[in-house]
Amino acid sequence: MRTQRPALPAALAAVLALVGVCACGAQDAAPRPVHTGTVDGKSSPEPPADAPLTATGWTVTALTRGGAASPVSAEAAGKARFTLAPDGAASGGLGCNRFTAKATVEGASLTFGPIASTRMACAGGAGEVERALTALFGGGPLGWQVHGRTLTLTGADGSGLIAEAASAAE
Repeated sequence: MRTQRPALPAALAAVLALVGVCACGAQDAAPRPVHTGTVDGKSSPEPPADAPLTATGWTVTALTRGGAASPVSAEAAGKARFTLAPDGAASGGLGCNRFTAKATVEGASLTFGPIASTRMACAGGAGEVERALTALFGGGPLGWQVHGRTLTLTGADGSGLIAEAASAAE
C-alpha cells in the first residue's frame, strides 16, 4: 500500500526556501551612492591648471567691447598672436604686422610699453584686428585673467581680447 504525503508541507518548504534566498540578497539591493564626475566608471581628470601668463604663446580668438565678444576675422585668425617672455619682452603678430614691446606685469595688471611694428598696409578684417590690438596694447594698463588655457585682457574702456594658449605642438 502506498502512503501519500501531503503536498502542502512540500510547497510550504519551497516557498520558505525561496523567501530565504531573496532575503539574503536584500542587503545588496539597497540604493548605492551615485558618483558624479566619472566617465565609464573612471574618475574624470581634474580641470587643467591655468596656463602661465608669461612663456605661453597666446592666439587671439575674439575682441571684446562692453562684455560682448566678436571672433577675429578669418583674415586675422591665427595671425593675431603674442608671447610675453619672463623678462618682459612681448612679441607676436597683430593680425597683419609683427610687433615687439616691453611688457610689465604687476599683480593683475599688464602694461605694454611703446610698440614697434612692421609697416605693411593692412586692409579688411586683418586691418581691423590690427588697429584694435594696437589701440588695446597702447591704451594703458590692462586687467588680465587666465582660466585654464584662456586669457582675457580688458582695458579701462571695456575693450579687450580673448586668447587661447597654443598647444605644445604649435
